[in-house]
Amino acid sequence: MAKTKTNSWAVLLVAAGQSKRLKSPVPKPFLYLDLKRTLLDLCLVAFKRVPGLTHVVIVTRPDYFAKAGKALTEAGLSGTVTAGGKEREDSVRNGLQVVPPGVKMVLVHDAARPFISTEVIKRVLSETAKSGAVIPVVPVKDTLKVVTGNKVIKTLDRSTLRAVQTPQGFKVEVLKKAFSKLGKKASLMTDDAAVAEAAGFKVKVVEGDTLNFKITTPDDLKQAKELLAKKKR
Repeated sequence: MAKTKTNSWAVLLVAAGQSKRLKSPVPKPFLYLDLKRTLLDLCLVAFKRVPGLTHVVIVTRPDYFAKAGKALTEAGLSGTVTAGGKEREDSVRNGLQVVPPGVKMVLVHDAARPFISTEVIKRVLSETAKSGAVIPVVPVKDTLKVVTGNKVIKTLDRSTLRAVQTPQGFKVEVLKKAFSKLGKKASLMTDDAAVAEAAGFKVKVVEGDTLNFKITTPDDLKQAKELLAKKKR
């Protein structure tokens, strides 16, 4: 039975994507980075290290339910596997519905980010407990411009811009209220914080980590395998 302490938290791992840019028939979280571990395996190990985790929700395709359940068992974690939706936020909404009653906070994480650190998880949890909605961010390195066709419209002020990562943290009641308020419009959002923002909730930021990158392309996958091999050495 899941614990229901006020400081308990759950993690919702989004693993239902189609991996189009990676050109893989296998969802990214189930790809192996070495001979034994998948991206999902590394995520589970990372979140298990942080005290207070009472439940893991893995949102994925039905044909990967068995693999997801096996990963949970091998990690020694309690959890639920449920089906994803058409869009990312549909998947998050589905996962949110199976977070056990009594769990106060939920972290939503892209399972395609296997190098999430304990420090980032703790920072997100700490701020979530205070403010109810938080995202980890890192500074933008490149100059960004607004472009229409082949014409530059304007250059953005890089000092005010941040790249957003996951896990994004929420008090469960906040995220549920946000989805309820937006209804079908939530499906149009590209991340969970956007759902909260559109529903009128303030979202805070904490420091992210450059190693917490999302594996999207073949080059990203190559970089991840090299990084894991380096860590093992």
